[in-house]
Amino acid sequence: MLLFNFLKKSVYPSTNLPLTLSLLEEWCLVYIDGLDGKKHLQNQFTIDINFLKKEEYKLCAHCNFNGKVWATMFLFHYKKGYAYIIRKSIVKTHIKELKKYAVFSKVQIRELDNIFLFGLSGIDAKLFLSKYFIDIPNEQCPLTFHEDKTILWFSKPFERFLLVLSLKDLFFLRKKENEIILLNNSKQWLLLDIEAGFPIIDEQNSQKFLPQSINLTNLQAVSFNKGCYYGQETIARVFHKNLNKHELYILSSTGNINPKIGSIIEMKKDEKWYRIGFLLAIVHVKVNEIVIQAVLNKSVKIQNIFRIYEFKNIFLIKN
Repeated sequence: MLLFNFLKKSVYPSTNLPLTLSLLEEWCLVYIDGLDGKKHLQNQFTIDINFLKKEEYKLCAHCNFNGKVWATMFLFHYKKGYAYIIRKSIVKTHIKELKKYAVFSKVQIRELDNIFLFGLSGIDAKLFLSKYFIDIPNEQCPLTFHEDKTILWFSKPFERFLLVLSLKDLFFLRKKENEIILLNNSKQWLLLDIEAGFPIIDEQNSQKFLPQSINLTNLQAVSFNKGCYYGQETIARVFHKNLNKHELYILSSTGNINPKIGSIIEMKKDEKWYRIGFLLAIVHVKVNEIVIQAVLNKSVKIQNIFRIYEFKNIFLIKN
């Protein structure tokens, strides 16, 4: 972002992270409005939109007919309709799919390119916000909206905030740059999302996993009481019959490797390596640590060792 003097490329450990502003260039905002906007989302997304309050956001998913996840998003009320934060790599494919079933509905679906997303994290993040923003979200009210400014509150891995800002607010934030210790890119926020247990679904791993396989049921991102939505029958059957065989894990190692998203994860057993899962996301931390998010078979144990296929680095499950 040219409005800021610098954006560090190094990702810092989340423990004792200083006040950090991260440009979330890997995410974007989609806006949906129109008379049929709510009904359309209700038929497409995994949560019950009827229970979405004005002062909160919900993690949810958009699935295909087979129950596999197209994309995940944080959904909330926005202006005259709804908006959600989604990975930029998948947004065009996702919107195209969403519009297929909106041909005869009074609904508009579009990515907002005049909105900017920032993550504020680290020591004194709440104190910084309280100086310049009227309403600060918290556990009781995890989303606030004032004029064109929306702020989302996250509790994990520690208290942090996601800012949805207009260009005017961006210029205002630019004037306060000297109060922020670190300016960073979205990899810093990605590390925090991984540690919080939020699944990272990019274009490369879209339509590969059921919601249960990527932690969405544990995160209350799937409703089993609402009416039908795409993939609902498969998702419900797997849930009620306990057929899910995969889970979301965080693995860590040291070194400097750059595997592709979707790479095969192997586990060592009896001196042999066996295919056990797939890589969803990877972050290189400044202290020479590699942190990855992976979907693995539920049979793995805390003491197992892993590797990414074609690489020698040994990974362990991160506590």
